[in-house]
Amino acid sequence: MDRDIDKRDVRLEITEHIFGNAPTMLALCLTTVGLIKIYSALERITTLADDFLVFCLAAFLFATIFSYLALRSSGARQRVRLARMADILFISGLSAATIVAFFVVYTLAG
Repeated sequence: MDRDIDKRDVRLEITEHIFGNAPTMLALCLTTVGLIKIYSALERITTLADDFLVFCLAAFLFATIFSYLALRSSGARQRVRLARMADILFISGLSAATIVAFFVVYTLAG
């Protein structure tokens, strides 16, 4: 019984962290999209980085929404399902942001 309570507490803590960090990552991606758009307009080039960043934006936005819904949910099953979706979306957004970072470093800066 104590294990179930501990698991729920850990899931709730993770969900709170996602809810706190996903909007920050969303704002960071928005800023980066703007900077890439300015750079590409000045250099008259097109990049895929801003397209990948839009995926990041969507992932972080939905991670924020799902984590909020998980925190507000009263049912344990629904809370776990929403928290899991928030986890998956947050990790997907981080992975895509990492790919964009490598792309920017090795393509645009070089």
